[in-house]
Amino acid sequence: FAADAREYPGIGKNPGRVVVYFSRMGYARKLACEEADRIGARLVEIKARERTEGTLGFWWCGRFGINRWAMPIDDMDVDFAQCEHVTIVSPIWVFSLSSPVREFCRTARGSIKSVDYILVHHTSAGYKNAADEMDALLNVKRSRARSVRCSMGKYSRVVEI
Repeated sequence: FAADAREYPGIGKNPGRVVVYFSRMGYARKLACEEADRIGARLVEIKARERTEGTLGFWWCGRFGINRWAMPIDDMDVDFAQCEHVTIVSPIWVFSLSSPVREFCRTARGSIKSVDYILVHHTSAGYKNAADEMDALLNVKRSRARSVRCSMGKYSRVVEI
């Protein structure tokens, strides 16, 4: 499953808006590209320093997810305090926020003024818990949160939470 940001001509048209995402399988990346294209935002990927690819990556990420550990991420060259709005796109790991996004929220605390979330998962749950955790980590109240069910690359259910 792949999403190529070059196929979305609206990305980067509005430099005051940023879509930040982490995607292990590409499902969250596709939603991030679509959202960035829709609102003209810059697209910024959260890159984990731990192994996340393949079957071993799946099990390694599961270990982080079960324990709700933060996963080390690369530094980003973005001053989020200068952004008018940030959208964060995250997969759900073991019924909670993905570890790289958890670490991003910890490091961005206090610098993001306006935020919304898109959460990607394979179940029918809404995952308000993940959105609430992101609010607490960032110390800001979200303007909006959407929960998107995805099964094998097919998005079937979007719920406002």
